[in-house]
Amino acid sequence: PGKVYTREAILKNIWEDSVVVTNRTIDVHIRKLREKLGETYVSTVKGVGYKFELL
Repeated sequence: PGKVYTREAILKNIWEDSVVVTNRTIDVHIRKLREKLGETYVSTVKGVGYKFELL
């Protein structure tokens, strides 16, 4: 929580190496998370990645 994760870190920690995942795939999954959790929990850090927050 509160840590900024790069796209590369998200790719490495969530998907297996054998799966082809693009930046757009990550964008779609982040959007789906925001739809389910609300905008408060996931924020974009421009030029870096995504930040996940617990309230």
